[in-house]
Amino acid sequence: MFDFTKQLAGLLIVGAVFFSACNSSETTPTDRVALSLHQSARVGADITVRADSIQDSRCPKDVTCIWAGQAKVKLLLSEDSDSTTVRLALGPDVKEGYSKRLDSTNVSLSNATYKVILREVNPFPTSSNLEQPRTAIVQVTKL
Repeated sequence: MFDFTKQLAGLLIVGAVFFSACNSSETTPTDRVALSLHQSARVGADITVRADSIQDSRCPKDVTCIWAGQAKVKLLLSEDSDSTTVRLALGPDVKEGYSKRLDSTNVSLSNATYKVILREVNPFPTSSNLEQPRTAIVQVTKL
């Protein structure tokens, strides 16, 4: 019985060593990233996205406003030697009417097309966090 316990413990230790050796410290690119102002991140295999501006004029949750407001984000997308600027917004565009979607667009980089979607701008404004830095949640998917 004692030999079996020693063999089982040895097998568990060897298995744990092999399992931990398989874990990689490299981060796997994802299609969704959270960006602070002037922060860059890699999305997908070869696209880098940077938040050049984040503006939030949305009506705070605990305040009554006459307009809902918008969260606007200006992004720089780049791949190798090609880059483009994208402006996205959450909320209605008064100039264009309420039916136009401003939270997504398609862009072409290095002969490939990508869909860029502004998912969120966090934290949502309240009267107590108006000066807090915002983070944009952006999704970039190759079409």
